[in-house]
Amino acid sequence: MYIVAIMISAVIFSVTGLGVLNLAATVNLDTQTAVQAVQDRVEVESFANVAMWRLNTGGDSLGTFSSGDLSASYDSVSMVLTINKTTEALNTGLLLSLEEDSHFKRAVATQTYIDYASTITNSEPEHQLRNNIGFLPEVDFQYFIDNAANVRWMWNDHIHDGDLVEGINIFYGDNLTIHDVDVENATLVFTGRYIYVQDNVKIKAPIVNGTPQPAIILMNEYSDFHLDQGYGDELYIAGAIFSKGHVRLHEGSFSGPVVAQHARICRAIDMLDNEYPEYYAWNAGFGAYEDYDWPKQIAHWEPID
Repeated sequence: MYIVAIMISAVIFSVTGLGVLNLAATVNLDTQTAVQAVQDRVEVESFANVAMWRLNTGGDSLGTFSSGDLSASYDSVSMVLTINKTTEALNTGLLLSLEEDSHFKRAVATQTYIDYASTITNSEPEHQLRNNIGFLPEVDFQYFIDNAANVRWMWNDHIHDGDLVEGINIFYGDNLTIHDVDVENATLVFTGRYIYVQDNVKIKAPIVNGTPQPAIILMNEYSDFHLDQGYGDELYIAGAIFSKGHVRLHEGSFSGPVVAQHARICRAIDMLDNEYPEYYAWNAGFGAYEDYDWPKQIAHWEPID
C-alpha cells in the first residue's frame, strides 16, 4: 500500500513538475518575444529619426535608403515616410505623415535662438514658437521697390501719420522713430539701423489678392528692434514683423508671426494669432514658397504590424 502511495505521489509530482517547466518555458518565450518587440520598435524609431535628419539636411531623395533589415522610403508627393523592418519572422514599421514647417506658420520663428526672459502665449497649437530653424526667408527687395506707394529718405527723424500711405512704404536711413501712427493696409520697409517704435503706433498689414504682406520689414542684419509701449500709449501691430536682425517683444499687442534672426521675449505677451489667422500664410515679397527646401516635421504617425 505504501508502495502504491509512493508511486501515485511520484506521478503527481512528475506531472506537476512538467507543468511548472512548461509554464516557465512559455513565460520565458513570451518574455523573449516582448523584449524582441521592444528592441524592434526602438530600432524602427531610431531609423525614422535618421531618415528625418536626412530629409531635413539634404534633398527628398535622401529619405529613401536602407541598412541591413531596415529600410526607409519617402514619397515627396504624399509626404509619407515609410519605415520597415523585415526579417524572416517579422515585418514591422511606421507610417509617418509629414508636413512642411515654415517661419510664417509660427507666432515667433528665429534663424538662431529665442531668449525666453518671459513667456509668450499663442492660442493656436500650430502657431507654437520655433527657434533655430536654421535660415531666414530671402527678402525680394525688388518686389517692394516695384510695388512701392511711398519712398522716403530720412535720417535722425520722426515718422508720423502724414509720412505714410496705404500700400508699401520704403524708408532709407538710420535713427528713425515711429509714433502717433494709425494706418491700415500698409507695409513699412526699413533699410537702415536704429528704428524705434514709440508712443501710439497702430499698423495693420494688407491682404493682396488673398496673400498677406508683412506689416514691418527690417532689412539691416544689425538692427535691434524693440517693441515697447509707453504708459497710456498703444502699440498694436496686425501682420508679420520680419527682421534680419534682433527683435525684442516687450509690450504691445501682436498678431504675429514674428520672424527674425533672433528674438527676446522681455515680458509676458499674449499673441492675437486666433484673431488674425490670415497672416499665418506665406507672405508676399519673399519669393516663391516652392523655391525653399522647407524643414519637415511629423504631423501624425501609425504603426505597421
